[in-house]
Amino acid sequence: MINNDRINGNSKKRELRAQKIIVAIKESKGLLTLAAKKAGIGYTTLWRYTQDFPSVRQAVEEAKEQMTDFAEGKLFEQINKSNITAIIFYLKTKGKSRGYIERHEVGGEGGGPVTIKVVYDNGDKA
Repeated sequence: MINNDRINGNSKKRELRAQKIIVAIKESKGLLTLAAKKAGIGYTTLWRYTQDFPSVRQAVEEAKEQMTDFAEGKLFEQINKSNITAIIFYLKTKGKSRGYIERHEVGGEGGGPVTIKVVYDNGDKA
């Protein structure tokens, strides 16, 4: 027969550990290896908790979004300081719809369509 107290006790322990992991994730800004170390567990265990506990998975997503927001804020600070590298980076990534993109255009003779000739080993042409 299964001992429900033991199952419930393990469940409570796992929930408490999940809360500890969430704190570690927030402190480590979503860096999972560091969060695992702070929580005193291995990376694989932390990953398993992200699969088993939606609250842990959400904490990871939120921490990563917060870091992205922070990094974007720093980028905007650099743009405001007229940092040309930051300006170019921003335009290449966010200004694509306005034509700020580097790409290679391939065209045929005189800007026309590309013509492909296939020559077989026996000298025949397609």
